[in-house]
Amino acid sequence: MHPLIVLTGGPGGGKTTLINELRNDAAWRGRFVALPEAIFVALPVGISPQEPQFQRLMVNIQRNLEEAVLQTLEPTDSRFILCHRGTLDPLAYWLARGWAQADFFAQDSVSLENHYQRYQAVIHLVTAANGAETHYTRWPQAHRHETIEEAIHLDDLLGQVWGNHPRYYRLDNVGRDWASKSLLARDIITQETL
Repeated sequence: MHPLIVLTGGPGGGKTTLINELRNDAAWRGRFVALPEAIFVALPVGISPQEPQFQRLMVNIQRNLEEAVLQTLEPTDSRFILCHRGTLDPLAYWLARGWAQADFFAQDSVSLENHYQRYQAVIHLVTAANGAETHYTRWPQAHRHETIEEAIHLDDLLGQVWGNHPRYYRLDNVGRDWASKSLLARDIITQETL
């Protein structure tokens, strides 16, 4: 079985940075497969993020990316799968729009517990907007448009959505620089994939 590890968190939490660091670290090369963020597949489709169907699309893309890799890897392959967000991240964006959580699960036909069971662990990299504000960048320096307040709100919703996963790790920015946050994430990934 290939463990799936979710990297979640609000905009500017370090998900992309961590994946890129691991890809470029000789000690990690060949140990994992990294899935892209589903948003980059979903946006060109033409369904507006203002529509509930967009979040349904995001869940389906994420699930299908995961399944495609799981079906592709041989059973003897020891790599784990690092997911740039998971199937519940769209729920946080759903809730941010004021839509009812029950409607999300009604349209998805998958329970909260089933979403949790997909993943070995969830690592929540808290947005830099919360505790490391000087490192939070927006458009045009970065691809994110959210204000600091919006980023913190999304981050809180992601914590609410994933927080009851049995192996949920919240890595905040208090008393940490990026190097220590990254090192802690690496330690958790190692522990969860041994």
